[in-house]
Amino acid sequence: MIYKTPKFDQALDAIFKNLVPHERVCLECNKKFKMEAEDINFYKMFRVPPPTRCPKCRQTRRFGLIMRMPKFFKRPCAAPGHNENIVTVFPADSPHKVYDTNYWNSDSWEATSYSRDYDSNRKFFEQFKDLFFDVPHLPLDRDVTAVNSEYTLGGRHGKNNYYCGGPYKSEDCSFGTEVRFSKNCVDCSDTWYSEFCYECAGSDHCNRCVFVVESSQCIDSAFLYDCKNCINCFLSSNLRNKSFVFENKQLSKEEYQKEISRLNLGDRNIFKDLTHRFGSILNGALHRSVMLTNATNCVGDMLTNCNNCFWSFDGTEGDNFRFVETFDVVKDSMDSSYTPESSRLYESILGVSSNNILFSVYIRDSLNMEYSSECLNCHDCFGCVGLKNKKFHILNKSYSENDYWKSVDEIKSKMFNDSEYGELFPLSFGLFPYQVSRGQKFYPLTEKEATQKGIPWYPEKDPQVPDGMTLRDVKDIPSNIKEVDESILNAAVRCEVTGKPFRITAEEFKFYKYMNLPIPTRHPWQRIMERGVFGHPNDLFPFVCQKCGEKSFSIYDEEKQKQLKIFCEKCYLKEIV
Repeated sequence: MIYKTPKFDQALDAIFKNLVPHERVCLECNKKFKMEAEDINFYKMFRVPPPTRCPKCRQTRRFGLIMRMPKFFKRPCAAPGHNENIVTVFPADSPHKVYDTNYWNSDSWEATSYSRDYDSNRKFFEQFKDLFFDVPHLPLDRDVTAVNSEYTLGGRHGKNNYYCGGPYKSEDCSFGTEVRFSKNCVDCSDTWYSEFCYECAGSDHCNRCVFVVESSQCIDSAFLYDCKNCINCFLSSNLRNKSFVFENKQLSKEEYQKEISRLNLGDRNIFKDLTHRFGSILNGALHRSVMLTNATNCVGDMLTNCNNCFWSFDGTEGDNFRFVETFDVVKDSMDSSYTPESSRLYESILGVSSNNILFSVYIRDSLNMEYSSECLNCHDCFGCVGLKNKKFHILNKSYSENDYWKSVDEIKSKMFNDSEYGELFPLSFGLFPYQVSRGQKFYPLTEKEATQKGIPWYPEKDPQVPDGMTLRDVKDIPSNIKEVDESILNAAVRCEVTGKPFRITAEEFKFYKYMNLPIPTRHPWQRIMERGVFGHPNDLFPFVCQKCGEKSFSIYDEEKQKQLKIFCEKCYLKEIV
């Protein structure tokens, strides 16, 4: 093979020559981790040096750059001649320059106007950081074709969605994360193909369900865990093809309706008591060590139709990769997150419909990109930000093809000597606000903890109650939804946990009335964070099946393995299906 960066490749080959499987110490957490032969094969394929961080620290770093948690701010648009407030994931006091979505996507500005020469006397990361904070950014990564969905992140073809992250082909959904192909769902996460659902997680094809977790094809049911094809079931777990089951006891239709008639879900106090009782249901249920469906030679969780995937999570149609999370139709990749319809990605985030993307974030429809951010339809660019329809650029400056490769060879060689090449952008740069990232969901930090780690924490202004609007404490709101009138729409509710005010929207109020559910008492962000308890950890722990004694891995840590009844996949299917 003829390489276009001979000096860099000569230095890299010197490392590969004697590289064998071994154990090393992570520079971040100081814990030991193994480098396997399969890892080395990927490093040779991508032509990158071995990482200095363990898989978990690498994942944490990636998650800290993923803006998919619906937390929004308002700040003035920085585009020339603009001064209107725009909705964004960047707090008002952050140093980012933010344009409104329409202006950023227009031809009214050009990212190459921020180009600069590479300075061989400075470290590359410092130069990239300077460029990143000079170039304007999108206020948030949102589908421009979405209808009436200003407060959303990601997703495609949405309509009337509010305060959501990743509402893919969904309509009339609020306060959710990764709600896809669904309608009229409120406070749900990882919920697909569902309608009129509330506080559901990890479920699909459900209708008129409340607090249904990791369940499928359920109708008119509430407080279920791991149930499939159930109708009119309540406070139960591990059910299959059942109707009229209450607390895992089979009842007649008349008996079931009598039990349900005693419980008014629209009363806040009753609803809280049922939520507490549901905790006991969860603790007493049989749990699956991992969730794998048609997964061949795979180690991971929530994998469907996958082959040769190691330590990977939450995706479909994956082939031959390691340490990948949240994907759809991806192959030949390593250490990448939030990736649809792409191949050959390494240490990258949101490489969409792209190929051969290294150490980059938010790259779409592109090829052969390294150390770049927010680029569209580009190829062979290095260290660029915000480019559209460009090729052979370095730090947003155009080069001839020959000069490009000559310069890239010099830059990569110096980065290699400076111990920069091979590492993704550090969180200490604050390229994206950690407090709004996927990292804050899985690895939450306080402002103090972030400061100790050197991660910038941008001030968040306390929400202000508009003039003429009243602020109501929870105790001042009727417990029964039937007694709450439309005056609640002209009031702000004080969160019972954080004290922050939040509003009830008209569509949300209509949903609670229709579903007979109480007015929420906690801020939407608080509800999203608390719902994380039902999510899967994107991590695995050594596990011995409590049924057959076979050793494998589980999403449940050592402490939970002591508390819960957990079977391996094989034993679980024998017991439940």
